[in-house]
Amino acid sequence: MMSTLFALILSLAPQSSELDLLEHLNPEIRLRAVELAGLRKSTCAVGRLITRLEDSAETPAIRAAAQKSLESITGRAEKDAVAWRAWWNSEGSLRFSEAPLAPGLLLQAIEDKVQKSELRVDTAKREVRSVAITLAVAIFLFIIVMFFFVGHVSSKIKGWRELVGRAEIYIKHSEELTQRTDRIAAELDEKKAEVASFLEKLRKEHEEGIARRGDDLGTELAHQLRMELQTLRQKAERELGQTVTDLKTQIESSARRAASDVRDRLAK
Repeated sequence: MMSTLFALILSLAPQSSELDLLEHLNPEIRLRAVELAGLRKSTCAVGRLITRLEDSAETPAIRAAAQKSLESITGRAEKDAVAWRAWWNSEGSLRFSEAPLAPGLLLQAIEDKVQKSELRVDTAKREVRSVAITLAVAIFLFIIVMFFFVGHVSSKIKGWRELVGRAEIYIKHSEELTQRTDRIAAELDEKKAEVASFLEKLRKEHEEGIARRGDDLGTELAHQLRMELQTLRQKAERELGQTVTDLKTQIESSARRAASDVRDRLAK
C-alpha cells in the first residue's frame, strides 16, 4: 500500500528542478523537458507549458511539443496559445496548481481520496446486499405464487380431463349405437333378400296366386322393415342428441365455474 502511495507521490509531484528545465537557456533541454512533462502528465507544469506556447521567440518544435503535452495532461484540445491562456485564467489555474504540493499534504490528500473510495465501495456493497436480499425475497414470493397457481391450474386441468374422458366415453357409446343400428339394417336387408328369394321360389311353384300374395307380403314386410329401421334410427338419434346435450351442459357448467373462480381470484 505504501509503495503504491509513494509511486503516486512521485508521479503527481515533479521536482522544482524539472519545472525549471522548461525555461532553460538551451532549447534542446527545454524541448526534452516539455516532452517529459507530457509523458509524465505533470499537472504542475501546465502554466509554464502555456508560457512556452505563448512565447513568440520560442522554436516551432518546442511550441508544438508544448501543445501536445498540454493536450496529454489536461485532456483538452485548445486551438492556440490565446485559447489556452483564456482557459487557464477561467478554470485551469484552479485545477492545475503551478506549485507542487508538499509530500505530507499530497500524502494526506491521497489518503483522503482512498478513504472516500473505500466509503463508496462499502456503500455500494451495502446497496448490492440490499438489492440481493430484495431480489431473493421477490423470487421466493414469486415461487410461492407460482406453486399456488400451478396447483390451482392442475386441479382445473384434472377436472377438464375427466370431462373430456366422459365425453370420449359418450362418443364411444354413440359410435357403438351407430354400429349396432348399421348391423340391424344389414340383417334386415339380408332377411329381405331371403324373403324375396323365398317368394320367388313360391312364385315359381304357384305362379299366379302366390304372386299376388307375395307382392302383398313383400310390401307389408318392406313397410314393416322401414318402420323398424326408422324407429331404431330415431332412437339412436335421440340418445346421441341427449348425450351431446348432457356433455355440452357439463362443459358449460365447468367453464362457468372456472370463469367464476378466476374472477373471484382477480377480485381478491
